[in-house]
Amino acid sequence: TTVKSEANISTPETERDHVHAVYDAIATQWHHTRGKRGVLWPGATNFLKQLPKGSVVADVGCGDGKYFPAIWEAGSYVIGTDISEPLLQTSIGACASFDAVKDKTNAGPENRQVSKLKIGLNERPAVAVADCMHIPMRSKSVDAAICIAVMHHLSTAPRRLRCLQELSRIVKVGGRINIQAWALDQDEGSKRKFAGTDVFVPFNAQPRYLDKVVPENKNTTITAKRLSGEKRSTSGESTCKGVAEIYSDAYDGAEYDERKGLVVFQRYCHMYREGELDDLVSKINTVELFESGFESGNYFVILKVVDPPNDT
Repeated sequence: TTVKSEANISTPETERDHVHAVYDAIATQWHHTRGKRGVLWPGATNFLKQLPKGSVVADVGCGDGKYFPAIWEAGSYVIGTDISEPLLQTSIGACASFDAVKDKTNAGPENRQVSKLKIGLNERPAVAVADCMHIPMRSKSVDAAICIAVMHHLSTAPRRLRCLQELSRIVKVGGRINIQAWALDQDEGSKRKFAGTDVFVPFNAQPRYLDKVVPENKNTTITAKRLSGEKRSTSGESTCKGVAEIYSDAYDGAEYDERKGLVVFQRYCHMYREGELDDLVSKINTVELFESGFESGNYFVILKVVDPPNDT
């Protein structure tokens, strides 16, 4: 099966405003708070560890490159792509050397550390700004691919299918693909409860992290100046409030929480039902479902790339 019409996979306004624009705006905070915690899904890291040494891995939707150290330390090489240039910028030099731990300096979590021999890869990772609808890699050019927390930001079935097709296109026959996406059903005791399959999930942005983005909307262009800490005006009011209001005005759907002094961005997410990823995979004739399951609030599939069936 192929998605024949380019119109079917063009970026909807929902994704432009509530995925792409949001991650561009929150990239610095995302990296400093979530990325630097080094939380990786065990299934994804085990998948990477099982790859043959020397494998070339495509990390599609790599964000700030939090899986890069796991790939490098497993003896593989990674090419990362993401639609957000600000997020990709945070992936450059994001890891510390294991030697920093010995020196008792601030090395961050273990999952964001690399051995001395790999630190050069960290300083110049192979990354590119790209849409998962058109991955800029040659067909059958990588040994494996991961696509973690990307599929739940695609708002239409044709775009989800196209992402699967592109992943299968770039991976060699016999290679594996690991895909994870948010599940509608969450773990018992989870704080996250979703009202439906297509929802907006809030992200609370701190104004001090919103200093590197020049937001643009249809009517105005606004530049937010860098703040060193939280400055106060002569009247005693925090200047952060003004910055937060600028950002909430600049982005459709963002709101300013005056009580908390935060900008609340709304991220579009499609929550997958049990078996939904499996059903999408069944429509692609260049992959076989190797494994599927549920982990840490996500559904996952592991695919094996195969030759398409011979129609003759």
